[in-house]
Amino acid sequence: MTMKLKNYAMALMVGTGLMGVNAPAQASDLEIGADMGVYSQYVWRGQAQGGGQSSVQGDFVTSFNDNLSANVWYATLGSGNTTEFDYTVDYSGEMDDIGYSLGVIAYRFHNNSTANTEEVYAGVSYDVASATLYYDNNSKNIWVDFSAGTELQGYAIDGTLSYNMPKDTTAAKREFVNLSVGISKDIEIGDTVMSPSFGYNYHMGALKSAATPDALVFGLNFAY
Repeated sequence: MTMKLKNYAMALMVGTGLMGVNAPAQASDLEIGADMGVYSQYVWRGQAQGGGQSSVQGDFVTSFNDNLSANVWYATLGSGNTTEFDYTVDYSGEMDDIGYSLGVIAYRFHNNSTANTEEVYAGVSYDVASATLYYDNNSKNIWVDFSAGTELQGYAIDGTLSYNMPKDTTAAKREFVNLSVGISKDIEIGDTVMSPSFGYNYHMGALKSAATPDALVFGLNFAY
């Protein structure tokens, strides 16, 4: 959840670059990578978290083979000494030119356990485009991301259009709610990859209000 273009394996499959480029250490089929960064604020699905304060974010990724991987991602949430930990298990692969990804995410919040929840997701990708569907086990809401990414003159450029499908349609509409765009660049410094990034979230539909202004995020990430 960096800006949160955190489509996990699907984001990596379309090459957005916002999750950093890990430099894995190999032992047989086991690959391990990690990264950490500082961001002007933590934005998840178009909405600022932690009061819009700056956030330290990072993750630890373990790939067991060409298909199966596990990820632990974390972010500080400003005041209240709350930290979010997201635990993901993902199975990804390809069939001809079509990529696919299946997985489960456990969201855990230190000092705010009432926000804990789980999601399962499934996604497909082709060339530079992908679509990922998330289903929340607690709220029963569905969220769909349509993403595309490319590289231009050494810069990774991506965009995501998000569609919200709440179970309770009296509380929120089923509609497109957010458009996020981002740009980042990987700079190799020895065995470390430094990635400055910029992202902008434009709210639409029910999210477009004075209480939820469009969100701008600057970040600097280091992958090891």
